[in-house]
Amino acid sequence: MRDAVRTPEQPTGTDTGRFSILVVDDSSEARDAARRALERANFTVSEAHDGDEALTAVAVVRPDLVLLDLAMPGMGGLEVLTQIRRTSDLPVIVLSGRGEESERVVALEMGADDYIVKPFLVRELPARIRSVLRRARPAPSKALEFGPLEIRLAEREVLLDGRRVETTAKEFDLLARLASEPRRVFSRDQLLEMVWGSSRDWQDPATVTEHIRRLRRKIEDDPEQPRWLQTVRGVGYRFEP
Repeated sequence: MRDAVRTPEQPTGTDTGRFSILVVDDSSEARDAARRALERANFTVSEAHDGDEALTAVAVVRPDLVLLDLAMPGMGGLEVLTQIRRTSDLPVIVLSGRGEESERVVALEMGADDYIVKPFLVRELPARIRSVLRRARPAPSKALEFGPLEIRLAEREVLLDGRRVETTAKEFDLLARLASEPRRVFSRDQLLEMVWGSSRDWQDPATVTEHIRRLRRKIEDDPEQPRWLQTVRGVGYRFEP
């Protein structure tokens, strides 16, 4: 790992009760501001100033969460996010100086757990990180079984007729959320809040619709007449066991 990656002097949150945050930004001023805010909130902080160093730090430091700037020279933030998501569900919060809805949607669709527009509020940043970390806690070691469909919560796996179904992190979270309370109807706004930690104020509810469509294509015999993921017209969606 190159010298520019600053690593914490203490063990990560797993060992000490303090969570370890990797701050990735090409601006030293932005990294310093994030470090000060997070250390005051009792987080352990590591730093990387570009995409290559970020991926190295993810492997070596093993942070609990990555705070990732989008606009970096060389390997940009979205490419870093893509590389992380190929092998890990490590929580990632995107930082960006641009607040356009289209950019937020792209980052969230690619697997970001949250999106914060710079400049951020000093008190808001630790709160948003804690919220994402709470959602990322390991699920109870059990499975939800519905005939040929099995949802293994701890392993984050979906099996259909004994064969593994490949899902993205958000597809799994959405399916598990619905299946955990069979027959309960959830609105798209509720699912945005529960699964994405978001709201229609800054994320299109169509995100939920698109993820439902993708899941149906993966687990339903007939996606047009779904057995499990049902639409409740004018309200939202439910899982029918």
